[in-house]
Amino acid sequence: MDNVQHPVPGKLTTAIVICCYSDKRWDILNKAIEAAARQVPPADEIVVVVDHNPALALRLRTKRFETLVRIVENIDPPGLSGARNTGISVSSGEVILFLDDDAVSDQDLLATLVRQLEDPSVLGAVSAIRPLWETDRPSWFPDEFLWTLGCTYRGLHPGPVRNLIGASMCIRRDVFDHTGAFDSGLGRTAKALPLGCEETELCIRATRALPDGRFVFEPSSGSDHAIPADRATWKYFLHRCWAEGLSKASLSLMAGSGEALASEKTYMTTTLPQGAMRGFADLLLGQPSGLLRAVALGAGLAATAAGFAFGRTRAALTRPFTSVPARALEPVE
Repeated sequence: MDNVQHPVPGKLTTAIVICCYSDKRWDILNKAIEAAARQVPPADEIVVVVDHNPALALRLRTKRFETLVRIVENIDPPGLSGARNTGISVSSGEVILFLDDDAVSDQDLLATLVRQLEDPSVLGAVSAIRPLWETDRPSWFPDEFLWTLGCTYRGLHPGPVRNLIGASMCIRRDVFDHTGAFDSGLGRTAKALPLGCEETELCIRATRALPDGRFVFEPSSGSDHAIPADRATWKYFLHRCWAEGLSKASLSLMAGSGEALASEKTYMTTTLPQGAMRGFADLLLGQPSGLLRAVALGAGLAATAAGFAFGRTRAALTRPFTSVPARALEPVE
């Protein structure tokens, strides 16, 4: 128990929550946990939540870590939202840093984001999330669509943002006290279709409940987010765009189109046209990859819009949209 960190008077207490689900990510998961344990100053607690995979939980419990790491199993519905909610319930830090199981954080990540939260109006902060390509980065892949890989994309500027990106984000505990948990009707599961938007829905709900609060993007520190070879393909790219459209359709029904799509309007009218112009400019300079990136921008937008239209049409033709309510959080002993 000598490794247990004790709160420092006047300082925000901190917890790091890492959610995992697959043995296939064992190597990068261990790197993510080791990086979390090397934070300076260290977190008061580190919790690894295993999403309905008892074998993985047992494997983690038998491993020796350099610092105290608590391994727990998801007691909520399967999926990333449920795993995060379990992490919130079993931890006690005033500030919670959520990390993906394939995100290796900088040593100063926690300290950098906590500094942002020393301002009481800041509800949460997200760091830079850099792609760590397993293979060579495809020449056609546009920076504007790095969000399909859970990374910081071109067009996201430092300062206030509507929502955080889940791979490397810090949120005050009292946000959940006011708004409830992540919505289990949204968010990734082990299924093939990579749905999302649970962070966006939570942030919209939080700023409605706490209108004087804001979320911020602080890129001076960050995490390297592993990108496996099967995600560096046109198939995954278009599949992920389609799934984002479906997710945004669900979100717009839950939160209203105004807030759900506010950032997307600027993205479509400013970020994407600027990206296309850069692509064509590179083509004129003798770089064929510029044309490929411009094509990818158009294809990604079309796939996302198609997914959104399909999701809204499906909802209109069936029963009204409902999701699993965001439950109140009770500590788990």
